[in-house]
Amino acid sequence: MSVSARNIRKSFGDYLALDRVSLEVPGGKLTALLGPSGSGKTTLLRIIAGLEFADPGSGAVLFGDQDVTHVPAGQRGVGFVFQHYALFRHMTVFENIAFGLKVRRASRPGRAEIRDRVLSLLKLVQLEGYHDRLPSQLSGGQRQRVALARALAVEPKVLLLDEPFGALDAKVRKELRRWLRRLHEEVHLTTVFVTHDQEEALEIADEVVIMNRAKVEQVGTPQQVYDHPATPFVYEFLGNVNRVTLPAAGFEVADAFGTNGDRVAYVRPHDVDVARFVGGEDGESAVVRSIHAAGPVARLTCERTARPGELLDVEISRVRLAELALAPGVLVALTLRRGRRFAEDFTI
Repeated sequence: MSVSARNIRKSFGDYLALDRVSLEVPGGKLTALLGPSGSGKTTLLRIIAGLEFADPGSGAVLFGDQDVTHVPAGQRGVGFVFQHYALFRHMTVFENIAFGLKVRRASRPGRAEIRDRVLSLLKLVQLEGYHDRLPSQLSGGQRQRVALARALAVEPKVLLLDEPFGALDAKVRKELRRWLRRLHEEVHLTTVFVTHDQEEALEIADEVVIMNRAKVEQVGTPQQVYDHPATPFVYEFLGNVNRVTLPAAGFEVADAFGTNGDRVAYVRPHDVDVARFVGGEDGESAVVRSIHAAGPVARLTCERTARPGELLDVEISRVRLAELALAPGVLVALTLRRGRRFAEDFTI
């Protein structure tokens, strides 16, 4: 089941949350809405769910070929998972998962069918044997899996997740990210999830929608948006990046450093080569200002001698760091391997 949001505008008083946003979510894919706070991603998710509606006369929402723009949330066939679980505290795990089935009127399954479906979902979310526990007896990660099982119980057309792992600690988040990816590969349900965590989106999504200031900046696979950012915002938002002042037009790859001019390029720290400085060799001189070597990668902060005050982050292996015998204050030569420049950042 594909999802289409077309020309959506949403305002709250004088605040514009969505500015004529259009989005196509492929059926059966896991799509991430990624962006900083206030970018409009949660508002868009809630409009898809039917929990909010676009401004009058603005846009449409379609599930497949069906226009659901004015259809109430309860009739859209959507499963929704909130950041803070929203489980019923007085109900057992079994009762929480079964709740959506029991409150149906026209299509309520029989008791045996409900039991079979709940037990099947408990197996799917790896919580067999937890059916009689209360939410207070579960860890945060387990509670979120119960919330997912409850959303899946009603056999939704679309699954929507709003910062599903935001309330969990880093280790549990990482475990649940992998688990959600495996779950999606089993059920292949069209899924849209909101996150501000770049690593989370790039790790588990089939497609990433990057939002900023009420608009969509770029849509693509994780590799596409990371390797080929469409705008300066996307480059700076996804991972670490250096904003390097350039000497002139024509920058494409290495040897773009210089001392004159005011153009800029965006260069990832791992795309900067570093060597001991020897006069006359290629590369621009810089002074190592700090080294952070905890972990598998050494992170250097270097100050360009041609542009005092302009700092560049550089990432190299611990082995390379040892070979160069670097320390704060050492003079090095920096060379760009790869980068990107954008016309809107130029001063002509």
